[in-house]
Amino acid sequence: MKKIAIAAVVLVVLAMCLRIPLEPAYAVPRSYDQDVQTISMDSVVSGATDNMFTVSGGRIEIVSLFGECTTAIGTVGATKIWIDATAGTDYDNDFCTSVDIDALGAGDVVTFTNAVSEGVLTFVANQNAGQTLSWFCPPGVILLDPTTTSTGAITWYMSYRKLEREAVVTAH
Repeated sequence: MKKIAIAAVVLVVLAMCLRIPLEPAYAVPRSYDQDVQTISMDSVVSGATDNMFTVSGGRIEIVSLFGECTTAIGTVGATKIWIDATAGTDYDNDFCTSVDIDALGAGDVVTFTNAVSEGVLTFVANQNAGQTLSWFCPPGVILLDPTTTSTGAITWYMSYRKLEREAVVTAH
């Protein structure tokens, strides 16, 4: 019995020295989905739907999305951001609720709350970049959809992780 105990201890020490896992690994890290990438685009708030980003080749997880007002904006009305999915309307998704934009000055920041499913757009003067998000995004075009015409501009910043190696994000 003593010999068995000593043999077991020797095997455990040997496994530790050789870094042999004693339990099976259930998650295998993949290098392509570990790195957060960031992309930006300039949007003129004209009342027309604006193509912000195109996601192609695979799915991504959006982890941050916020905008900095770079040219003062008048009243735009109900505005939302959504994905027009390549796979069809079954995969379309609103990333945020429709919220009225009344007026933003240069330097004001457009952020989102971390609400489950649709985030809530919030407009704040000179605040931080908002909450960390976890939005599933299939291939398609991410759109800014204001309901009325105005003037002004926003630079949008989106950080994301690839969920599939082939995923590519381009700005418009």
